[in-house]
Amino acid sequence: MKIAFVLLVLSLVARASPGDPGAAALDFLEKVRQRKVDLAPGGDTALFQGTADEKRREISRRLDRMARDMGTDALEVGAVREDADYAAVLVRKTGAFDPGRLQVFPVALVKRGAGWLAAPVPASFENAGAGYARDLRKRLEALETWMLREQVVDLEKLRALSAERMRQRIEAGLTASALRKMDAREVGERFLAACVTKDLPTALGLLGGLSAEQPDDWAARLKAAERALTNEPDGRNAWHLLTAPGVARVMVRVEQTVRDGDITIACLDPAAEKEKPAAPRILELRLNLKKTADDLWQVNPPQEFLYDSGREPEEAEPETADLFFPKWREAHPPPPQPTPELAHEALCKALAGENLGAVLDTVISAEDATQARANSLRAAQMWWSIHDPAMVKQPLPLDLISDETTAVGFFQNFSVRNPDRWDPLVAYYEKTDSGWCWAPYPKTGTLEQYKERVASASGRLPKEWLRTVFSKTPLLTEIQGDSTVSKEEAEKCVQAWLDTIQRADMTAALGFVARFDGPKSGENVLKNIRYEIANARKTSAKPTIVGIYEGRTWTAVGMKSELSGKPSFPLYPLARTSQGTRLLIETDLFASDKRRRDFLNEAALTVVAKSASAEAADELRELLSRFQEDVTRQGE
Repeated sequence: MKIAFVLLVLSLVARASPGDPGAAALDFLEKVRQRKVDLAPGGDTALFQGTADEKRREISRRLDRMARDMGTDALEVGAVREDADYAAVLVRKTGAFDPGRLQVFPVALVKRGAGWLAAPVPASFENAGAGYARDLRKRLEALETWMLREQVVDLEKLRALSAERMRQRIEAGLTASALRKMDAREVGERFLAACVTKDLPTALGLLGGLSAEQPDDWAARLKAAERALTNEPDGRNAWHLLTAPGVARVMVRVEQTVRDGDITIACLDPAAEKEKPAAPRILELRLNLKKTADDLWQVNPPQEFLYDSGREPEEAEPETADLFFPKWREAHPPPPQPTPELAHEALCKALAGENLGAVLDTVISAEDATQARANSLRAAQMWWSIHDPAMVKQPLPLDLISDETTAVGFFQNFSVRNPDRWDPLVAYYEKTDSGWCWAPYPKTGTLEQYKERVASASGRLPKEWLRTVFSKTPLLTEIQGDSTVSKEEAEKCVQAWLDTIQRADMTAALGFVARFDGPKSGENVLKNIRYEIANARKTSAKPTIVGIYEGRTWTAVGMKSELSGKPSFPLYPLARTSQGTRLLIETDLFASDKRRRDFLNEAALTVVAKSASAEAADELRELLSRFQEDVTRQGE
């Protein structure tokens, strides 16, 4: 019998070494974390073939609880004990700063051939088919006793070392000497940056983590900051205002004495109003700063940062709200746009992005404080009209009309829910000394100047905008069979398509597809992309490739995806076009044993036969049959 102690950090994509019990334990726990453990005999564990179904369900529930306990924190191997073909491994969860979140997971392993398999029950060789010989049972009981005893001992050691480990991680990005040299403004800016970038070590250093004597409420600070900067904040609270990319925040006041300071932060939240539809507001946060006995600045947040009272942050007083845009512009000088066309593109890109601040960077400056505030609120309102989770949209730039000093541009608010519905946005631009900018509230003279041309475009664009949508979507008027898409190309194209669908990017998705020239073709393409995006938003499970099937004219990728906990098996045909490899998304082809699905598949293939050729449809039918055989075989 031998005992070893190793340290091996697991990256989220690391694979186990088959001859190393520690690496095998990490590989098993990573599958547990992702809830991808195959509990069938011969799968990812040493499960005994005769294990009853009820016992398997119980094991599955225990592994699910373990997955919740692991979260996303880093894992590392601690002590390892081997006894011939059996081993016990302690795996530590060390990524958390809060000592209360540190954990040690015991994993029992059985040697199978040259590799190791985890026993299905944590900290036990139960249901691993180890047999009932008395001597072997004693040895296994010794390993189980060792795991449970050392789990407690190792956890105590981890917690004792947690303070020093935390300090080391903080000082990797913020040293005590650097903190001493800062003034109140620099401390505030550093804390804001740490919140925006979810830099937890730096935030903890500024909250008192570097002080020789930590604040009395340190446990609450640690827990609140770790929860806010490692997860999405719960609700629209103070931490949400400091961390969410959809909120713009800037320091508007800084007051400092020798050992004290106060900073005021104005936050533009596009959905702060409780009433529906949500209305943007400028909210106010105040943070106190104080120097500790060892001359380190310390950010002292108010109680609402530490304990969730359910209260929303206060709306800023008018004089504070009026400071928001001037201070934002001072902190974020906008990139100049030399032409109205570039200004139109910049606004479209900013509206489509996740960062509200990028939209503010396109807004024209206003000398009047009230007008500047109104411009900011209008920018937030327009951004939220696109990013409201209840109705995901994307701006699509259309026409631009301009003269020497003013311009007006049109966008289609491309909706995932209703992709073929006309939903326009109109934006006016003005030329300034620093370049072209968006004017959320254009001058009366500008509105009059463009009144007739805007009316004319508004009558024309609803009939024409779909041509712009499909400008990057080639027509499959004739399919050539002499340049079939390779398996490697097909896999790369489908994976890129799925990534685009996951981002709910309608316009980018259209760049991956081709379509037939039928009267319903465009409508079917938009409808099917909408379904793909809607289904992707309902599950966190990523689709996997079952097989790739090559024909004379088509290459098809068969996938397995999940929807509402049930498997689905779509087949994606690909063809080579003048614009490169493209998916034929308007054909709904699925592997299934349901008669209704067979009928729908035949209906889709009939469209292919009419739009391309009977031979093209027959080949797709044969590829679908091969995919169906693979799906059936895997389900046996």
